[in-house]
Amino acid sequence: MYYSTAEQLEQYLGDPLNPANVLSFKRAVDLDELEAYPEDACALLNRWGCNKFQVPAVHGGKLTSYEELYALIRSVSRRDMTAGITYLMTYIASCPAWVAGSPEQQTALAELIGMGHQVAIGLHEKAHGNDLLACEVEATQVANGYRLAGEKWVIGNPKRGTAFIVYARTASDGGARGFSLFLLDKRNLPESVYSDLPKFKTHGVRGHEIGGIRFHDCFVPDDALLGGLGGGLEIALKSSQITRTLVTATCLGAADTALRTTLDFALARNLYGKPVFDIPHARGVLTDAFLDLLIGSCVATAATRALHVVPEQMSVIAAVIKYFVPAATDELMGNVAVVLGARHYLREDHWWGIFQKLLRDTAIASVGHYSSVINLSHLAPQLQQLARKNGSANDAGRDERLAAIFSLKRTLPKFEASRLSLTSRGRDDVLSGLENALARLKDLDLSAPREIGDLGEALLAETEAWRRALTELISREGSGFSTAPEAFELARRYITLHAGAACLHLWLHNREELDEFFARGEWLALCLNRILNTFQPRRPSPPVEFVHNVTQQMKKLYEEDRLFSPIPMQLARTESLVQ
Repeated sequence: MYYSTAEQLEQYLGDPLNPANVLSFKRAVDLDELEAYPEDACALLNRWGCNKFQVPAVHGGKLTSYEELYALIRSVSRRDMTAGITYLMTYIASCPAWVAGSPEQQTALAELIGMGHQVAIGLHEKAHGNDLLACEVEATQVANGYRLAGEKWVIGNPKRGTAFIVYARTASDGGARGFSLFLLDKRNLPESVYSDLPKFKTHGVRGHEIGGIRFHDCFVPDDALLGGLGGGLEIALKSSQITRTLVTATCLGAADTALRTTLDFALARNLYGKPVFDIPHARGVLTDAFLDLLIGSCVATAATRALHVVPEQMSVIAAVIKYFVPAATDELMGNVAVVLGARHYLREDHWWGIFQKLLRDTAIASVGHYSSVINLSHLAPQLQQLARKNGSANDAGRDERLAAIFSLKRTLPKFEASRLSLTSRGRDDVLSGLENALARLKDLDLSAPREIGDLGEALLAETEAWRRALTELISREGSGFSTAPEAFELARRYITLHAGAACLHLWLHNREELDEFFARGEWLALCLNRILNTFQPRRPSPPVEFVHNVTQQMKKLYEEDRLFSPIPMQLARTESLVQ
């Protein structure tokens, strides 16, 4: 029910293969060549009303569902990841205010964004990166306010941001309560108290404004303090559980186009007397990429809906999606590039050279806005509690929570920021509900492939193996286990297991809503098999007819201009396949 808005946006933006459209592949590549900001795209999105979805409905906007916002970001990003990130940046920057701002701050921010203004946030510093406890920008308390001094860098839209949130040290000795956030309106600041750093040159998303700002004893009033003195670190970390989830939509959007353009090439290009698509290896690579997109879609659905249903579990779920989706996208891009051949390297020709731009653009997701390593480090200390809780088959209310997360026909409850927590206390309904899901699978009278049950049992066995390996690590390393290299590998394994469980839950809860192909479950068997291959590389091959049917479904979605996802979504119709 939350995808109709993205379908409306798709029709409004039109076919990205039409070079006359503002958000076309050709314009995206042309702007990238010039390292130019996507001004026209931003204006077009605002005219449609995309900015209204960056403001929660309670504050006068249209944001009621993170699943819906995710679909909008994915739609924009499949055309131009630069435009997608630029659009998303205002929500990323303003999120701390929605989580912990005063009513007055939230009202002012809602008005700014509603008028089309952008918001920026300064968290990181050149010398310290993601280490927020090492922040050196200071906010010294003075009469009626604070004086800001220091420099923030790698900020999205720093010059264009009318509102600016700054993370600063407010206690000389630092510590968990030694940092605070401030919400500034740059229009009220004299130009002498701050200076913009030059735009940084980047490998990808070249047109996105990434820069920095330096404050020179900048006075800010008391009412600029956001969320209370000393609350900056906690607010930033809680807000990131939302924004880390949403930023992965840019990856899935870009990956959709990467597969789409490569599939178009493989179907049309003849090699050795037949289409590239008919070469078994090439077809297999494309089918695997399709499966990766299906898995990513399941993980994204779980995470965006979990924000509403179980926000207290997002310290785990946000780390899962922010690690899994960018990593899977990187692998997908590298694999399909081989099928596209030399054209993946060209800055012109096939689809105006959009692939090489996407290949560079998607790399930012693994290093930006809390890198892959940071997400593993957020998850590793929670593994011991997760192992204890996930070992319990009985958890009152879990089945109902899972139904609320995964059943697409259910309306999501209102998001409650107050329920966000820095730790899940060992709760992750998605993976801990795997055993009950398998029991439910056995009880159902299904015409589904028997392989699903076998693969589910294998996934459960791998979960038990993961738990044993973690127990051995803790026995060996003691309380410091989470800093051991093995802990990061166990965090990766946990993330992969969670992804497999998400696929199974989504299918179980939506068999009657999905179309005939996705309801049948062959795709699920192949997705589970692909996930298990990361643990058991020599697993038996899935049935040939499963692979054939999934490949044909991929081709059908391409021909019908539908999203590569188990969830049906109509894209803008292709007008003509130029180039």
